[in-house]
Amino acid sequence: MTAIFAVMSCKTSSPIVLNGEYSVEKVLEVPGKPEAFVLFNDTTGLLSANMGCNMINANYKLLEDNKLEIQNGLSTKMMCPDNELENTFNQILEGTTHYEMDGEMLMLFSNGEMQAVLKQVK
Repeated sequence: MTAIFAVMSCKTSSPIVLNGEYSVEKVLEVPGKPEAFVLFNDTTGLLSANMGCNMINANYKLLEDNKLEIQNGLSTKMMCPDNELENTFNQILEGTTHYEMDGEMLMLFSNGEMQAVLKQVK
């Protein structure tokens, strides 16, 4: 008598760890490479970003299927010569619906459209 066993696996898409510092490589609506960074702390669920002048702080949640919720964002309001990058990036953070990782590259998406590309700093 031969016994046949079938092994079924449940594939779950648990969140990827974002913990760490990322340089902002590209904000899709703004030309050039910004001198900016984002710091994710998965333990506290807080992110901090510096876009060259002002600081942005927000809460975030990593959810299944690479969904990302960013909320309660606060920003300093110093008078800066050019706030276009900061304003655009703040809107991108608020509108982010999910993310993808490709090696050390982190892509932020809003409703299926890539909005920003970040690179993990070693």
